[in-house]
Amino acid sequence: MTLPLRIVFDFSCPYCYIAWGYVQKLKETVDLADDWVGWEIHPDLPKGGRMIEEVVPGIVLSERAEQLNSLGEIAGIVPGNKVLVPNTRLALQGLEFARDNGKVQEWVAEVYKTSFVLDKNIGDIEVLIGIARQIGLDPAAFEQAVASERYLPILLKTDQECMDKQLEWVPTIFSGTEKVLEGSLTYEIFEKTLVALSQLHSGKGI
Repeated sequence: MTLPLRIVFDFSCPYCYIAWGYVQKLKETVDLADDWVGWEIHPDLPKGGRMIEEVVPGIVLSERAEQLNSLGEIAGIVPGNKVLVPNTRLALQGLEFARDNGKVQEWVAEVYKTSFVLDKNIGDIEVLIGIARQIGLDPAAFEQAVASERYLPILLKTDQECMDKQLEWVPTIFSGTEKVLEGSLTYEIFEKTLVALSQLHSGKGI
């Protein structure tokens, strides 16, 4: 049986990118239905974003890069080299537009590629319009939806939900109503936890 996951995340978070990479790798052997729920964790950032040193004073960039890249290596991703923390409000509203048009997986994958691989600023509406076009969304309809903040109430509702549940970290991964994983994860822990859950879900572990 398919194991449903609800993953609370933000595009600015490298650990969420790592979790996305882990999900793609685990899908090679486990049937997952991953639902990505956007939570804007830095709503105070300007549209141009800020450098990580401004967001996390005292951070040691070399140590950060080594830790993140080590975690991402097994999934073939390099999250530690990006030092701009983007404003993600538009990208998360774009996620909801993509959801309405059946393109959530494509949107998440392409936004991560654009941000972490191509090192572009996903707080820039023109960059996001390009992503929409790339994955087959109507760029004019996308721009209108985001400009009108049609999906902002969804982001605000999610923010309230996360505060009500007293979530502290992204990513936070739920299976049903149970919180099963959160924060910085190794692939070993990620795989072990979700394989066991999958077996229980399918009745093999009962």
